[in-house]
Parts: sequence; structure tokens; C-alpha cells
Amino acid sequence: IIANIPTGRYPFGVTLSPDEKQIYVANVGVFEYSYYKDLNKEDIKNTAKPNPTTAYNSKEMSEGDEKEGIPALGDPNAPEAFSVWAVDLSKPFESPSLLSASSQTSKILPMSSQTNRITAKIKTGYLVGQMVEDFPTVGGSSPNSLVSTDKYVFVSNGNNDCISVIDIKTNQVVKDIFLTLDERLGNLRGVIPFGLALSPDKKRLYVAEAGINAVGVIDVADLKLLGHIPTAWFPSKLKVSNDGKKLIVANAKGYGSGANGGKDFQVGAEGSYIGALMKGTVSVFNIPQDNELEEFTKQVVENNFKFEMINKDFQVKTPESGKAKNPIPLYSKHSESPIKYIVFISKENRTYDEVFAQNPNGKGDTTLARYGLNRSFSNQEEDKNLSGVDVMPNHHALAKRFAMSDNFYCDSDVSADGHRWLVGTYPNEWVETSTAAAYGGKRSFRPESKAKGNLAFVGAAGAIFPEDYNEAGSMWEHLNRNKIEFFNFGFGVEMGSALYSDSTLKYGGVKYVANYPLPEPLLSRTSKTFPTYNMAIPDQFRVDMFIKEFEEKWSTPKQPLPQVLTVILPNDHGARERAHAGFPFVESYMADNDLAIGRIVEYLSNTPYWKNMAIVITEDDPQGGRDHIDAHRSLLMVISPYTKKNYVSHTHYSFGSIFKTFWHILGLPYLNQYDAGATDLSDMFTSEPDFTPYKALPIDKRLFDPQKALDPFDEKFDWKALGESEEMDKVEDMQRRSKEEEKKKED
Repeated sequence: IIANIPTGRYPFGVTLSPDEKQIYVANVGVFEYSYYKDLNKEDIKNTAKPNPTTAYNSKEMSEGDEKEGIPALGDPNAPEAFSVWAVDLSKPFESPSLLSASSQTSKILPMSSQTNRITAKIKTGYLVGQMVEDFPTVGGSSPNSLVSTDKYVFVSNGNNDCISVIDIKTNQVVKDIFLTLDERLGNLRGVIPFGLALSPDKKRLYVAEAGINAVGVIDVADLKLLGHIPTAWFPSKLKVSNDGKKLIVANAKGYGSGANGGKDFQVGAEGSYIGALMKGTVSVFNIPQDNELEEFTKQVVENNFKFEMINKDFQVKTPESGKAKNPIPLYSKHSESPIKYIVFISKENRTYDEVFAQNPNGKGDTTLARYGLNRSFSNQEEDKNLSGVDVMPNHHALAKRFAMSDNFYCDSDVSADGHRWLVGTYPNEWVETSTAAAYGGKRSFRPESKAKGNLAFVGAAGAIFPEDYNEAGSMWEHLNRNKIEFFNFGFGVEMGSALYSDSTLKYGGVKYVANYPLPEPLLSRTSKTFPTYNMAIPDQFRVDMFIKEFEEKWSTPKQPLPQVLTVILPNDHGARERAHAGFPFVESYMADNDLAIGRIVEYLSNTPYWKNMAIVITEDDPQGGRDHIDAHRSLLMVISPYTKKNYVSHTHYSFGSIFKTFWHILGLPYLNQYDAGATDLSDMFTSEPDFTPYKALPIDKRLFDPQKALDPFDEKFDWKALGESEEMDKVEDMQRRSKEEEKKKED
């Protein structure tokens, strides 16, 4: 290393000009986050903030608040943010002998002596706040990869689905090439352009289109998109062979995980943890001729979407579920739905087989039903045993009374990307690489580090951050700009590694130590008392807080219920046994969660809103369990007077299916390509409602004693520190539990 040259925030991609006189650096960062100024690291509990402090793109976020100890984050469109910097290499580097004596102690030239080498700071794609059609962009461009000819620098903008073309002589953007797969998708984003490669003759540019599992082909002379080539899952980087005949593509997610358990599953050297099973692939294939690209593009479209022409007088989709009578409109504003209120409940880390494998209507492997009915198990020390216990009876009772799916798959592998998907945000290249590095132990937040970008590594955060905001934003912005009122209980506010959490924080669940902003619509619509993710707090307390706040806010007609409520009930994540606190077994956490689900459905089904309500329950990811179909298969339950009874839908669903259903009910446009291309949940609904309320089932007190868990309502009671619990998705804990299950199977 002969010099350090400054860049923008979170340099991610770099390319060298053919004459080797310039380098170009793509910066995927937005902000340089800081600890609160009044934070005492020797007394974090008493000096950290009880709630997030600023809204994204607000004056308080940009300018800070000296009185409140909030550092300024500045402008999201600053030259350091989401930009490409040009660096001059033509001048000789200064010899260390010419520097001051203090600088000579290092053979690496200091950054302060290299700032004059920055010749341009170029903004690519759309700026934050720039109008696209009828709304301002929420996320910036996320420029991430670059390649160069002697005339142009090409930059992939991960959030804008386009390639910016920079004139190498003027360092000005001369064109944006949009990677439109099909005109019928309009401006819906989701292509996620990532890696770039040029053919040896510089006539063709190839783009890894991670979001649609394809490679885009661009004519360099005309700067036009020619077509798309199908690949495996999440193509990330690519290269053309030296003879220009073959394309080599690195697919980060390859073929996926496949099954990770079951009576016919054989555990390999990598074990059964989903993170270890997700292995990339490399594809090597002949580059097609231009006249072949039309057919390959059709294949990419068919791999991702199914377009159907619909007559406006269309009445019946199938004999089984007539769309004209179905409560879910065929498309947004096609008809008025009797469902006026949506309650969206997120849980943590379970697979389908763990809970529902015993359901005779679904496709399950009962050898994996460890949290089902009539189960026998012991604690870790094997000095306590229970047999014939129903671990999650309310889940099974609700499945018999209402509808669920046995063909729902989380798009996410772990909580880090799961909590993005849960709010309608598809993870871009920054999320997919930084979180994978964190989970793999290669790159993560370090409390002792003074590196400027340290706080950007947020680990298993239950939130979204400015670096990963999509162009159209998340569920929060989508609801807000379409004038749909919502209120949030714990969703999206567990902000990663840089926070404080212990078991005395009953209200809120965590404290905040750094100046991460929340999405603007979310900050003012989030409960200040409902605890977010904190495994030392029982879900019973969360339900109590939910009911209390519901009664205070919406028990009278003067205060109408928002159309959307979001609720996190995370204790099925599981943690270490804490017999003194009411959790003598790992299964006790599942029982706590089950009773909480039963109680919240019982409460809501006894409100006046029930006759127009749908409750959707799912998991953020499936990484804590095993499944004989696929490690991504998870729980999806729909609770409503309008759902079919004792019904298991075999239709394929994803997170996009949930949001597509929401938008159809609420009469909203689609948010991105993932919800537009998904199948809605109409198969689970019926035109014949049953308004009978649900009655929650009790839990075996030997397994979980709700009163013992709730004794700490006395605020003088000091719960044991969270050290006895678990961090969200602490990889060591996930892998340990996976190995314990493998050992039990062997025994």
C-alpha cells in the first residue's frame, strides 16, 4: 500500500480506466452514523435514548439537536452519499520523505495529502426526493459496481434498476439505461442491478440482475438494452471469457437451500442450519447471439411473472373460489372488499413442519413436529421431562377454525433480511452482502472500533436503514402517501447492534445509542410502550400492552381504528431455559407465543371491528427450525370471519403475496415487482362469513406458567439480565441449537 485516498461513504465498487490514469469508486453509503453526544458508555442504560429520535429526511435528522445530544446526519444527497468519485492517478505519488516527521512513521501516505486527487463527485440515478411519476423517491440510487471503456464508465444503480453512463472526459452522466424487463411492469422496481462485465471487444455490457435471476445485455455503441438471459438465484458478479465466447456468472444463492430435515434427510458436513445450506453456484455458458435474446428474455419474464388478460366483466376465476364473491378484489379497486381492517402479526424463525406437520390437510413430516401436539421432551440438563403436552394448541385450533398455507416460503434466510421483507422492502446488494458477511463472522459492528463506517454494520437488525431504502420506500411510505392510516406495535424499531437491551426494559424493550433515523411515517405512528424484540420480556406482557393501548386509543367511535395495525410477537424465536422466570424448557417460549397469539385473536374477535377484519400471521424467517420440503417454508395463517374453515391452501405464496393482498383490499397500487408478481391470498377466503369470536386455549402450566412470567409487572422486580436470553439471530446460538437437534435425531 503506497497511499490512502479518501472516498465517499462505504466504498463498494471500483474500476480503473483503460489508460490507468483514473479510478472510479462507487459509494453505497448514505450517512456516517454516530453515537449520541450525551451517551455515557460507562452508563449506557441510563444515558441511552428510550425511543428513536429522528425521522428520515427531517430537519432534526439533517441538522441534529445539540440540546438533546443528537448528532446531525446531514443531507442524504450529499456528495459523499450514493455517489461515484473519480480519482486522478496521473500525478506521481508524493514520497514519504517529503512529509512531516510525524507522517514518516508510516510508509502509507495519509489521506489528508491525497484529497487533491479527487477530480469529480458524481451523482447517479435518482436523488432522494426526486419526483418519479407521482411521488418523491424515498431511497437513493445505491451505485455499487463499475466498469470502464476509453469513452464511458458504466455504473449499476441497485435501487433504480438502471445503468448510469458517465462520459470519461467530462465526468458527467450522459444517459441512464433502464433495465426494463417488460413494459407492463411500468416503473415498479426489483431488478437490483449488481455486477458488471464488458466483452473483450467492448461492444457488449453484461449486467447481473440479481432481483430477477438474469443477466441484462446492453449494446455499448448505441447504449441500448438488447435483452435478458436467465440465470440461477441472485446473480451477483460476472465475467466474460478472454475469447469473448462464454459468460461466467456467480450466483450468490445458487439453487437455494432445499430441505434441512425430515425422516429422509441426511445431514451433511455443513449441518442443517439454513445459513450453511445456502451455497452459491457458478454458471458458465455460451453467450447467445443477439437474435436469440428475444426468446431468452421471454423465458426470464416467464420465470418471474405470469400475465393474464382479464375481461372487466370477469366473474369467476375458478369454480372453487369465485372472484366476484371473494372478499379479496381481483385487483386493486376492482371491487370493494368487506375487509376494512388489517392486523399484520410477525413472529420469529419457525418452519412449517415444526408447528403444523401433524395437520392432516397439509404436507408435513411429523418427525419434525417438535412444537406440535402431544409432544414429549426434556430440558437441557435432562432432569425435567414432560410427555403428552400440546406445545402450541392455539396455533392448531386457529388452523382448524380458519385458514393457513402449507406452501408459503419466506423470501428471507435470516432475520436481517426478513425484517426488510416484512415491511415491503426487498434487500438490495448492500443488505445481501453486509448481512451475509456479518452472519458469517467476517464483517460486523465492533463496539471498540473508531472506523467511520462501523455503525453501518447493523447485524441482525429488525429495522430498515437509509442505505437499503428502496426507491419507492417501504410499506410505511406506501401507506402514508396513499392516505391509509396505520399504527405500529414493535415492528421495524429494533435497530441492530448499536442498542442497549436488558430485562428491566419492559416498556419499549430496548434503548438506542446511535442516531439512526426511522422512516418518517413510522416515527409518529409507533407505540412508545409496546416492547420490541427482547427475549426476556414474555409475549404475554406484549399482548397486555397491546390491549391497553388499543382500549385507550380506539375503544370509542370518536377515535377510529387505523386500517392497518402491525404487531411483533417474537418469543417463538426461543432462548435459553429460565425456569425461575417461567421458562423451564425451550418449548416454554413457544407456549408463551402460542398463548399470546390466542389471546390477541380472542381480544380482536370480540371488538366491533371484527366483522370487517383480517389478521395475517407469519414469521420473519425460518432459520430456527427444520423442514422436509425446504428450509424457507414457514407459517402463514389468515384469521378472519371471511376465511375458509379448517382450510390448508396449497397455492404457492411468498411475502409478496401478503402485500399484494393488502394492496387489493386497500385499493392501492403495487409497491414493487415482488408484490406485483406474487399470488394473492384469495384462495384462503370465502364469501360466507362466520363472525363467531375465538376463545383462546390455555397452556399446560408445567410447560409455561403465564403468571410466573408476568410477576415482574411489579416494576421493582429486577428480571435477570438479557445475558440469560439471546440476541436476535446470534449465529452461534442458531448453529448450537441446530446441532443439538441433529444430535437428538442421531440418539
